[in-house]
Amino acid sequence: MKTLTAVIPSIVLCVGLTLPGFAAKGTVSSEPFAGEAMMQSVEFHEAAIQQHQDKAAVLAQKIQQLEHRLDMVKNSYRDPKGFKRQSWTRVLGKWRGELQGLQEHVSWHEEQMAQLKKSE
Repeated sequence: MKTLTAVIPSIVLCVGLTLPGFAAKGTVSSEPFAGEAMMQSVEFHEAAIQQHQDKAAVLAQKIQQLEHRLDMVKNSYRDPKGFKRQSWTRVLGKWRGELQGLQEHVSWHEEQMAQLKKSE
């Protein structure tokens, strides 16, 4: 009975994914979906830059706090084998990568804004 209840949703999903193809007689238009069309305007890019900068500020603050905690645990008796330090160092690396990605997004939006201003 367990296998039957596990198989039914996958069958329904497969049938549901193939029905639009049959309804379109094998052809699906390449027009963008309603939510997929992006507004390419200066205001859009300014809003995106602000959003990315807000996220980056929060992330930078988290990084700073965790670095402070790492300094406190550096030669502490509370973490003699260094497990906390190693895990926190990995988290710091991940957060720094995310911060760099956010900064790249900001620079990309700034480039797009510059191109839009040139074309106007």
